[in-house]
Amino acid sequence: MPHTFGNEGALFMNAMTWWDHESLSVWSQPWGAAIGGDLIGTRLTLVPFDLLPWNVWLERNPDTLVLVDERAEIEFPAQLPQDLFVIGVSIAEDAKGFYYRSLVNARVVNEHVGEFPVAVFADRKTREIDVFLRTAQGEKADAAGFTGKLNFEVDLQGAVTDSETGSTWNLRLGVAIEGPLRGALIQRVPYVSSFDWAWSDFFPQTTFWGSRQDE
Repeated sequence: MPHTFGNEGALFMNAMTWWDHESLSVWSQPWGAAIGGDLIGTRLTLVPFDLLPWNVWLERNPDTLVLVDERAEIEFPAQLPQDLFVIGVSIAEDAKGFYYRSLVNARVVNEHVGEFPVAVFADRKTREIDVFLRTAQGEKADAAGFTGKLNFEVDLQGAVTDSETGSTWNLRLGVAIEGPLRGALIQRVPYVSSFDWAWSDFFPQTTFWGSRQDE
């Protein structure tokens, strides 16, 4: 059953809460779970998304429509992006926060969240962030007979390859476009951007990769 959400207007652990029109349950935004009402304990499914500056998004999607309200006429002072945040990844009962500043320096990090191998990509120029499982999937991967973990590399031109087979990958599609694994897929993993303290509040079992002091 689909639900219609609104801003509940109160904070829970310093984070936004929602309410749904159908059951009047209250939901925690970071958890995506109902914390009060008839649906308490119910969780929503976090879906992958693109977190991009507007100019990058518009260049790639020039026909984008934007929903605006009366605040569209308000002028806000220009602000530089704030980089003191982590990319939070939660899978099953495990969680890890990746410091953005460390990510853009590394370009790609091959890590684990619990038992799940993940690759986290960050592009300093476009500020694009991608998270994938490091396992090739699909008929093409089966045909190639590759069942291990992939370790990804990003060259100076931004090309993404895996060190196991030398295949080249397209991150927007999550597919190998050249090499032995051509046509194989990698699964995108949802993430959230958060201050490290807030991520720790909601996911106290988290570990962190990198440092907020990296430049």
